[in-house]
Amino acid sequence: RGRHIERYATNWDGGWMIATFPILNLKESDLPRPIHRHLSQYRTSLEPKPRDWGTKKWDGRKAGSYQWFETQDVIGYYKEFSKPKIMYPNMTKYLPFYFDRDDKFFGNQKCFIITSDAESLPSLIAILNSSVFRCCFRDSFPELLGNTYELSKIFFDKIPIKKPTAVVVSLFERLVPLIQFAKAQGQTAPAAFLEDLIDACVMECYFREHMAERDLLFHDLVAPHLEAYDPAASEAQQRDFLTHLHITLNAPSHPVRNRLLRLTADSPDLLAIIKQEGRV
Repeated sequence: RGRHIERYATNWDGGWMIATFPILNLKESDLPRPIHRHLSQYRTSLEPKPRDWGTKKWDGRKAGSYQWFETQDVIGYYKEFSKPKIMYPNMTKYLPFYFDRDDKFFGNQKCFIITSDAESLPSLIAILNSSVFRCCFRDSFPELLGNTYELSKIFFDKIPIKKPTAVVVSLFERLVPLIQFAKAQGQTAPAAFLEDLIDACVMECYFREHMAERDLLFHDLVAPHLEAYDPAASEAQQRDFLTHLHITLNAPSHPVRNRLLRLTADSPDLLAIIKQEGRV
């Protein structure tokens, strides 16, 4: 559900979807017994209305070619949910985006997905979760009650995204899984540090010359520290890597920490405004 999506994280409540999509051509005998037993309790309200029923009251669902135990819609696109994808709510105040690489979450009508066989999704989600995106494009979406925004596809189609270089793709394809691992593990301090770091790296994609003049570049400084990171490694190995990286880059003498601390002070006319306006 849309409310389960957070920035680089989910708060999934353990709910499951009974995916009896008509496109699967299931027979009633194919249903596992617990599922069949559960659905049978509601069979009267699940039966599709006969097309010749007339005007009498019908206690089931609308007429259609689906069977009583199936969803009403065909859901021919169901395989898209098994691909790596970006998930986001359709109405939101905070504009959160989550990269579902392995979870294979399905979403209801309150959240949307972005998939691609050609583009780097970690690079895209780094931009979508950034202060730059929220500052520059938040007003591209209709504002609803309660300072929430409607993130419909028709508005996304009009937003220009700078195509990342190979170096940037490699950087974000490590940073994004790492921050999501940190959040999933409840590692609050490393996650907050990585979120600021990713935000700064996105800024460099758009304002490299401005940041170079102020000695605020990050890409080349951070990349060597991420070469050994494997998002497919065991939890223990990833925890060790995360701890070491956080201690190293956040050390008082390290230039990454120094530049993050100077980011807004050394650029009050641009980066500080972006950080402020992109804060939701």
